[in-house]
Amino acid sequence: MKFTVLSHAGLLIEHKHIQIICDPWLIGSCYWRSWWNFPEPPSELISDLKPDFIYLTHLLWDHFHGASLTKLFDPSTRVLVPKVPTRRMVRDLGYLGFRNVIELPHGTSIQLGADLTLHSYQFGLGVDSAAMFSTHNTTLLDCNDCKTFGLPLRQITNRFPRIDFVLRSHSSASPIPYCVDGYKERFPALRTQYDYIEEFSRFALSVGARYAIPFASNHCFLHRDTYHFNETAVRPEAVRDRFRRLAEETNSNGECVVMTPGSTWSEEHGFKIATFDFSNSAAYIRDLRTKHQSTLDRQYEKEDKTKADFEAFSDYFTKFLAAIPWLVRQYLGFRVVFRTTDAAGEHNWAVDMAGNKIEALTDGRRGDCVVLETPALVLNDCAAKNMFSVWTASKRLTIHLSRTGGLRTVTMFLDLLDFYELETLPLSKNVSPRSIAVRWRRWREVVEVVRLIVKHKVRGRRFDIPSLYSLPGEKTEKDSSA
Repeated sequence: MKFTVLSHAGLLIEHKHIQIICDPWLIGSCYWRSWWNFPEPPSELISDLKPDFIYLTHLLWDHFHGASLTKLFDPSTRVLVPKVPTRRMVRDLGYLGFRNVIELPHGTSIQLGADLTLHSYQFGLGVDSAAMFSTHNTTLLDCNDCKTFGLPLRQITNRFPRIDFVLRSHSSASPIPYCVDGYKERFPALRTQYDYIEEFSRFALSVGARYAIPFASNHCFLHRDTYHFNETAVRPEAVRDRFRRLAEETNSNGECVVMTPGSTWSEEHGFKIATFDFSNSAAYIRDLRTKHQSTLDRQYEKEDKTKADFEAFSDYFTKFLAAIPWLVRQYLGFRVVFRTTDAAGEHNWAVDMAGNKIEALTDGRRGDCVVLETPALVLNDCAAKNMFSVWTASKRLTIHLSRTGGLRTVTMFLDLLDFYELETLPLSKNVSPRSIAVRWRRWREVVEVVRLIVKHKVRGRRFDIPSLYSLPGEKTEKDSSA
């Protein structure tokens, strides 16, 4: 086996003349010019790619990148996707011209060629998945953004007790807390950079990976609205340093290797690392912004000319509210305001859960509602094309918390948007033969949910994500209570 890091989350795997590429965001930007590859992949690395297969782990645009797919690959290429309740990935690929799509149920495998097998594992509320690639003597687990733990993770490690390589994200793609207005003062300890570093390190050590590769977090922000988020990024060298300390403390043999685009590993030659000076990141990002300034300026001009579309907004959220059971809407009872600005001025549009109505407010600054502020172009796109499930990763929003509503309100509302767009709402969609079959294969996640509820809601234990992964030699909760 040989593998090459192509980009942020782009990975090329080669074995006996078979090539498969995972999550090829290889050119341009994504999320309305917010995210850019960092560092950018060299053009010679991607110019002649002709994979036999493409595997897309999930729907988010830094993994499912339409421009890269349509401009770089033959539409007859076989595309592999996880089989989840929604068929949206299949439909979107069809829209892009890719018809040769194969859905992989959770926990199943597909033979890609002589002695090369892909095993697909799903996890989480959305459509996320991890890919295990195996040959007779090498195993590579590409977790990407798939934060599996507990029994679902054990399903993988029981089948593959020896994992040679694990690749996993190590930085935030969530709008919480960084998109909250004044988060540094209000939530200084909520999901810090150190938390992501610790989570990556503990995960990789817990599965006993021979090599841990910080992955799927190497992007930067160039848009004027999100440039300041570069200070929140977790650089892979910081991950490597923490991993080494933990490995030494636990007498583990694992090694963390930083692989930038163009870096490879092969059975014949081992690692060949493309050098990049992360200590000079700020200057590199400034130069990258200068390089792409004309593209950014065209985006700014387009956004400045866009008029907010209340009709599209109202149509989307009327259907959204109709998909939520009445009792749920009454129980939640909150109202969320979307704020946007165009040439006509500021607009404040309310989504009233209990009242089951959408309304344009004359006074949007009363302070009794959570406000989600976003540009008109972004809001129009999300409403017209069902894109709110990718909106939050873009960080093209500012969250203003109210006097009476906080992060819990925001989190529940954003989760409901995901459920709706990923076809978990209305509830009737969950009893289709497809949905039942998909969820039955993932029964281990239900067990973990129950366990977490008992542990943290009933028994009152503090929830700490890194502690989901026990280090070698570390006592488990069962051991400690014996």
